[in-house]
Amino acid sequence: MKLDNKALLRLIAAILFLVYGCMSWATESAGQVLKVSGEASLKDSQGQMRSAESKEKVYAGDTVITGKGGQVFLVLNDKTRMIVRQNSMVVIEAFKYENKPSDLQSTSVLQGALRSVSGAISKSAPKNVNYKVGTATIGIRGTDIDLAIIGDGEPDRAGIYNYVRDGQTEVTLASGETAIIEKEKSGFIPSKPEPGEALLQVLNDRPAFLRSSGFDTLINQLRTPRVPTMR
Repeated sequence: MKLDNKALLRLIAAILFLVYGCMSWATESAGQVLKVSGEASLKDSQGQMRSAESKEKVYAGDTVITGKGGQVFLVLNDKTRMIVRQNSMVVIEAFKYENKPSDLQSTSVLQGALRSVSGAISKSAPKNVNYKVGTATIGIRGTDIDLAIIGDGEPDRAGIYNYVRDGQTEVTLASGETAIIEKEKSGFIPSKPEPGEALLQVLNDRPAFLRSSGFDTLINQLRTPRVPTMR
């Protein structure tokens, strides 16, 4: 079939619209850096490094990397707020927020520690939000949580921790074990379990790695903004 010039131009315009539309979707940011302290950088899915600076956009596939004394405060587009602690590597594996049932957020802690306060996706589609830490996958139910991979020689026993400040989480291991973690309790997966010891445990004690910083003060203020009093 031979196309006339007008039909050919319409076809080319349609193709360009699709191409640029896909490019725009692919490059849409997942959020941005709100605040940084100390040594920190971002690595994209292609391995390219860039500095983590205030207002720097963050994309799905990015890894947030912090050094000794470094912290990064992220705000995702659905108002999820995250603090990436020092000596950490955290990957924004997937993120889509369009106020639809298909919205999703997946975050992976490869090293170190993360605090996360859930945003809009957790309220509308909580099953579409998860965090991965080693062999554990954490599902959330309207939460303020801490996740950490603790090595040998630290005050806490070596392993994976999920402390719940508020709300509730469900921790599931690749081996099938699962547990519900309530407020002010911790899920714990020991890195070197003793013979007969449970692979997934619920602890009542607050882990020693939980230390507040100025970033925690800020995240708390954003969670519960101060209402001015009338005089």
